[in-house]
Amino acid sequence: MRITGHPKYSIWLLPSKNDHKLIYNKIEELSKVCNSQSFQPHCTLFSPVFDLELAKDIIQEIDINPFQVKTIKLNQSSNIWKTVFIELEKNELLNQLHQLFQNAFPTKEAFKPHVSFIYKIMPKKERMDIIASLDIQKTYEIGGIAIVNTSGRIEEWKTVYEVFWN
Repeated sequence: MRITGHPKYSIWLLPSKNDHKLIYNKIEELSKVCNSQSFQPHCTLFSPVFDLELAKDIIQEIDINPFQVKTIKLNQSSNIWKTVFIELEKNELLNQLHQLFQNAFPTKEAFKPHVSFIYKIMPKKERMDIIASLDIQKTYEIGGIAIVNTSGRIEEWKTVYEVFWN
């Protein structure tokens, strides 16, 4: 039996339907080729959150339409959560949304919006080869927000609450 502390939640911004499909197809393909875990496309807005009800209350107050985020470039790192990713340009709306959660759950973590394609420790050359094989759009549309239980392993992550804007 495994005894764990409180569940840890992450607040994810979700791409709208068409962009979700494009990114998800690439995540799936890379997970097969690189023998890594697949996951839903997202931009982590905030983590960690330990108070699920407060996070839901904050989300219920958000009244916006889907919006565009600009891409800066493809990048890579030795950090498993940023193996290969799209750097997103911060904008006023992203900052405001992040600030809603920052006010409720103060943290010193810097907000660096990005969308990951793969979570795996791998040599830099392999990461660079993946970047060379990817095409990205100049913008992506964010269409919703979710609270995801990210306490366990990637394959155990579970969306517990989500809202799509229209």
